[in-house]
Amino acid sequence: MEVHHHTHTERKKWTHYFWEFLMLFLAVFCGFLAENFREHQVEHKREKQYMASMLEDLKADTATYSNYAKTNAEIYTFIDSLIPLIKSNERKIHVNRIYFLARMITIKLLLHFPTIRTYDQMKNSGQLRIIRNTGVADSIGSYYNSLAVLAAFNDLILAKNYDYQRAVAKIFDADVLLTILKERKEPSSTSIKLLTEDPLIINELLTNAQYLYGSLLIGQNICTQRQHTAENLITLITDKYHLK
Repeated sequence: MEVHHHTHTERKKWTHYFWEFLMLFLAVFCGFLAENFREHQVEHKREKQYMASMLEDLKADTATYSNYAKTNAEIYTFIDSLIPLIKSNERKIHVNRIYFLARMITIKLLLHFPTIRTYDQMKNSGQLRIIRNTGVADSIGSYYNSLAVLAAFNDLILAKNYDYQRAVAKIFDADVLLTILKERKEPSSTSIKLLTEDPLIINELLTNAQYLYGSLLIGQNICTQRQHTAENLITLITDKYHLK
């Protein structure tokens, strides 16, 4: 009778399974860490790219603020010169100059539109969260949220400008005004006249001019504050991200 001997495999100890589990866990955990590190590196690179782009936006803003102040200063000069000339008893002698000043006010008028390209892109895509530095993130949010008031002042200035233009139409010849628009210089004709000498209509023009002056002055003060904020933000971003 043939006898069969069964082969018995040696039973693995629990420590063997523990080490297998540990090695598998470490492999998965290290893979997770590597992927997480890679994602963080990608986000840090993207963050710096966004900050470089925002830096260019802020530099464009500061240039725009400066140009806005310079242009407004010209308009203030035009209004300051127009009021005494048109109220003068000798305004007929200065009529060409009066036409020029009255028309240049609206020619020079500017609205201010800050550059929010990068901020809107980050906000709409949820990328504001990748800004690691709390101080930078808070300063960026504060600056761009503060720009909403400029849109309101643009509307106010447009309204005051509309009132001024309606008053201009009651006093000045449209052909002469068009010539000034094209040539950007004081007309030389000796036959130019105002359409009316009515003091109430002239006062309406000057009242609207001074309201426009006041609106521009308030708007410029707001822009000056924003310019200082933008300049400080430029310094902060440049320093924290080692940008030029």
